[in-house]
Amino acid sequence: MLLLVSFLPVPTRLFADYIGNNRPERVAATIYGASLFLALGALLIPWRYAVREGLVRPDARDEEVQLLTRRLTPGLAAYVTLIVALLFVPVVAVAGYLAIAFYYIIPFKHPYIIALRRKRRRRQRP
Repeated sequence: MLLLVSFLPVPTRLFADYIGNNRPERVAATIYGASLFLALGALLIPWRYAVREGLVRPDARDEEVQLLTRRLTPGLAAYVTLIVALLFVPVVAVAGYLAIAFYYIIPFKHPYIIALRRKRRRRQRP
């Protein structure tokens, strides 16, 4: 996984260099999307294995584990869909890659997560 993550600047630079050129742009976007897909797969496969084998921290609640699994899983299908879409409309793929990044970066406003944060704040207060 670290190898794939450390490789991400290469397709990112390739993608940035060829935006605006029709054919090279499609190839660069495909390489970029495939790299993101592989990096997410390298994260999701060990995560699912850890969950299945009970290797997740014992103090982690089942709801937290399920929520994280549900957040990670749609990304694989989204990357495959965007790789196919970029063959026809590269701009849609670029917007989709950005949307997926925001999906993973922005905190999820799930009622369970909000309740957990409130409990932690109460415990931290003297």
